[in-house]
This record gives sequence, C-alpha cells and structure tokens, in this order.
Amino acid sequence: MLITRIKASNYYRIKKPVEVFFTEGSKKDKIGYANFKNNRVSLITGFYGANASGKSTILHIIDTIIKIILVRNQEFIIVNGVKIKQDIVMALPNFSEDMKLKPIELEMDFIINNDDYKYVVSIANEGREICKEILEKNCKNIFSRKDQQVSFEKSIKNKLASISHNIVAPTQSSFLSVVLDDSSDLSVFGNIKEEIGISELKQIQSKICFITDKRSVQLGQDNKIGLFAFAFGYLNDTKQGQQEKINKVNSVVKYFEPSFDELIIKKESNAFRFDAKYNNFYKELPVLEMSAGTREIISYISEILRIIKNGGIVVYDETSKYYHCDMEMAILNLFKDKDINKNNAQIFFSSHNHETFDLLQNDQAHILEKKKGNIIATKVSDFDVKERDNIKRIYRLGSLGGIPDTIDFNRVINNLL
Repeated sequence: MLITRIKASNYYRIKKPVEVFFTEGSKKDKIGYANFKNNRVSLITGFYGANASGKSTILHIIDTIIKIILVRNQEFIIVNGVKIKQDIVMALPNFSEDMKLKPIELEMDFIINNDDYKYVVSIANEGREICKEILEKNCKNIFSRKDQQVSFEKSIKNKLASISHNIVAPTQSSFLSVVLDDSSDLSVFGNIKEEIGISELKQIQSKICFITDKRSVQLGQDNKIGLFAFAFGYLNDTKQGQQEKINKVNSVVKYFEPSFDELIIKKESNAFRFDAKYNNFYKELPVLEMSAGTREIISYISEILRIIKNGGIVVYDETSKYYHCDMEMAILNLFKDKDINKNNAQIFFSSHNHETFDLLQNDQAHILEKKKGNIIATKVSDFDVKERDNIKRIYRLGSLGGIPDTIDFNRVINNLL
C-alpha cells in the first residue's frame, strides 16, 4: 500500500482545503521513492513547523480516513453488562463560527496491488453523520453514496442485480466499512467485496501502523500505553510469534543499553509481569522505569519492522520526541535503504529536528504554518531553493517559515515575570 495524495477541509484546525501530493512525475529510479506507472511515489515524507502549526493535524487526516474505511462505529458500548449509548464522532470539525454548518471533507488517493484508488468522504453534523462517500478504482467509479442512498457503476449494478436496490447505508458508518466487514449482513449474503472487485482493501488493516497522539485506530503516542499494547500483543501471540517479537526488541534495546539482557513478559493470575533484566543488576527493573527513549523503541520497533518487512505505511508523529537526533535519523533512514526496505514501506513523520532535512529531497519536506486561521502546507521545493542548498540553515533563518517567534516569546515571559 502507498498513499499518493490527501486532502481535507473544515477539519480540526483546517478551514480552507489543504491538499498534499506525495508523487512526482518521472519513471527514473530515485532513492527514497517507488516507481508506479508514470510517477514516483515518495517513501519518506516529513512535516515541519512550530508548535500548533498543524503537523499532527495533517498526519491525523490519514489516521481518520483509515479509521472511517475500516471501523464500523457502534452506537452503544457494553460496560459490565450494561448497554451505554455513546456519542459517535468520526472526525472533529473546525470550530470557527463561519465553518459551523459546513461538512468535513476528506480525500485520500492510494495504491494497492498496482491498482489506483480514490476515496472521498463528507461528514456532517459536527463529524457524526456521513453525507457523501465515493470510491473509485483505476479512475472507474465503484460506488457513490449520498446520505443513506448508495448507487453503483452500471456494470457493477448488473452484477449485484436486485440486491443493489435494497442497500441502505448507515448514517454513522461508512458504507465501505460495512462492505469490508465479513460479519455484516451485506457482506455475508451478497459476497459484495468480490462482486465489486475490492477484496484487496481488507489488507489495509495489517498495512498500517499509527504512532500518533490523537485518537487512532491503534494506541497512541504515549509510550507507556504503547508498552502495554506491545505486552498484550506478545501475550496473545503464538509461541513462535512471541519468540520473534521478543528477539527483535531485545536486539534493538541491547544497542540502546549494552548492559541490558532481556525483557520478561509473563502472565501472573489476573495480571502480567513486564520487567527488564540487566546483567549488572541484582534484580529486574520495572519496564516503566526504563528511559523514555528505550520505552519508545520497545513500544514501536516491532511494528515498524513488520511494516518494513511486509510493506505498508507508518504514520509517526514527533519522531524527535524521545530519540537522540542521530537515532531518529537512523530509524527514518531505514525507509530510504533499498536493501532493507525491499517492499516499499512508506513513512509519514513530523519532527522538530531540522537535521532530518538531510534525509529528504526538497519535495519530500513540507513546511506547516498558520495564516489568518488557516493551515498552509508548502513543499520546500515550492520555495526559491535548490537541492544543493543548505536547507537546514535556510529553515533555521526563518526563510521558509514554520519556526516560532522566540524573541516575542521572551518579551511575553519578561512581562509575566
């Protein structure tokens, strides 16, 4: 799977449409790209900017669209046997007064198995109800949905025969999520995924890894939560899967901390034990007491390596949060190394470390800024710079934007003091 474009409007801090392309038109091989038809698709994309400039929001577009594609939202949750109605919000709108009555608009173009897909979804009622949905495959419409009414392309409609007339889409779930859910009545009785030719979209679930600090398909960026997610995944795996996971993580952690021996994860009655064994300690160290960087690598390296091995997408918000800058560079560089990244895994990341510009071509680096209440995303290649220029220095001087006004910050602090 490769993502080639995203677009959003009236979403979080985004008011006017923001569109970002991850392709460039050329068939020639280039490090950090995968060739597809007449284009190159970037395998590594970085987003830069000051705090609250919109970096996380841009990454969360991908997260939200994937969630809408895959997850059938339930109106009720069960807590201790009690059915509790919950407020379903698929995506948060921009809260500006002039955007109040406008729907959230989200789009994503992506590639799976050499097929081109385009997915469009509009969400009304403050992110609670889907009012429009379109899926295209290789520029051919698969289905269109307006409110709860679903229509199909003519040849697909003929395949589905009478079943197509009786389909009603749920207001609080995407029609696509219902089609892809093997337990839904539509999927069970209609075999609809195969009939309309989108069975391959089922693999999206295993092709995505989110490491973000917002609501996500997977657990978020707080690596303490990530530690527990890794432990649960380990305990629920097969013996062979457990051994593979623990061996990978132990090997990487030993690089971080040479005196480290191994992780210990064991079920104990209604709880579990999660400790770290060191060769010069007289007892094990609780894993939550390990350094923040080590916790981060334990939480996510297994999933990152799985995506690199099998192909897929990593969305990683703030890679500079816990790692030494050289370690951050080393992790990101895995996606550029053709000998390692043989299946064209793709990473989208945000960072405050301007050294990471060295890993990117100018069209792979995006500067995020807020202007008049709108988020603006600009590729470095759209500025008056060349590939051979010292982009790090130009960025630090503020010529590309996306850096905070620390002089004004000092003035504000001085007034407070």
